[in-house]
Amino acid sequence: MEEPAQQSSPTLGKYVRYGLQGVILCILATALVLFFTVEGETWNHIAMFNWWFAPIILGAIFIAWLCNGGRIWINSRALGHRLSYQQAISVSMSTEFGIAASPAGMGGTALRLYLLNKAHVPLTTSASMLAADVFVDLTFFGLLTPIAIFFIIRDQSWTGMFTELPGWQMALVAGLVLTGLLLMVVFFQTGLWAKVIHTIASATPHGRKYRWPGKFRHFRWELKRSMRRTWLITRFLFRRRRSALMLNFCLATVQWLCRYGALPLILLAFGSLKNPFPLLFIQGFLFLFAMMVVLPGGGGGVEVATTFILSHFVPVSMVGLVLILWRFCTYHLYLIGGGAMFFYVSGRMNRIFPPKDKTDLGEAVG
Repeated sequence: MEEPAQQSSPTLGKYVRYGLQGVILCILATALVLFFTVEGETWNHIAMFNWWFAPIILGAIFIAWLCNGGRIWINSRALGHRLSYQQAISVSMSTEFGIAASPAGMGGTALRLYLLNKAHVPLTTSASMLAADVFVDLTFFGLLTPIAIFFIIRDQSWTGMFTELPGWQMALVAGLVLTGLLLMVVFFQTGLWAKVIHTIASATPHGRKYRWPGKFRHFRWELKRSMRRTWLITRFLFRRRRSALMLNFCLATVQWLCRYGALPLILLAFGSLKNPFPLLFIQGFLFLFAMMVVLPGGGGGVEVATTFILSHFVPVSMVGLVLILWRFCTYHLYLIGGGAMFFYVSGRMNRIFPPKDKTDLGEAVG
């Protein structure tokens, strides 16, 4: 099922620029939080931190990276593509960099599809692997949600956080969220998005000159064709490769527990023992919130939302310290580690992802 899926190389400068924007926004938001939370007791909290937890937290993040690469390796093998683990971890880490260094994390998908294409995996197969990963992730958080809600209801710290808001504010927020979701469904399900893009392409002189309407119609036809093939491959994966999906789910469980277990471990290092299940759940929600904010790294909104949540569990003087460590582990570390891998792969592209003629020659000689 090979297909000539030609994709242009992602621009390095673009990701560097977006990554720097994300870091600057996060630093500004964190500095603002520190300005309002630093007190005389803050320095005492630093002395209270148990540094034996530092290697445990970093080790958990490293294990999460390995599991993410393992998931790509397993899915590719299940679909008949013999990716090496080096190639799989290169794809997964570069994807993490793309997510952290682009608005709404859109660059992560582009990098993943581009590098898998370099590994001679067709676009439809790559999309099926991505769909399987999304399904596994949703399954994990779907199983986690009722457990987290059970503990949230029983914990006065969590219930107090919601009861502090007036009823009309809660209703307004819920109404805005539901309205936004409904508009998104209508926009995409009715095909309104295609009409809007076609109208814009036809209305501009530049679009008429370069025949954008015709190119867009061709793009829609290719998209429908690719989606049909993606659905066939995904159905094959779910029907014939269930063992691979189960192993993927096990690795996903370890990955998310290690990644989002950083916050409970940080709180524990400061001597604050909290139930980890609600914290895991709320971090998944914050990650989704960062994807919805069309700015790199969530545009500082994640820091503000996390500050509001943490203020109900730890002293105000400790909030800024916890926030700095948590964002370093779940954002800056991914930006640094993923960026290092991305630039390493970019400089050795033909060595890590050899062209197909060289791969075939090596197999023939072997």
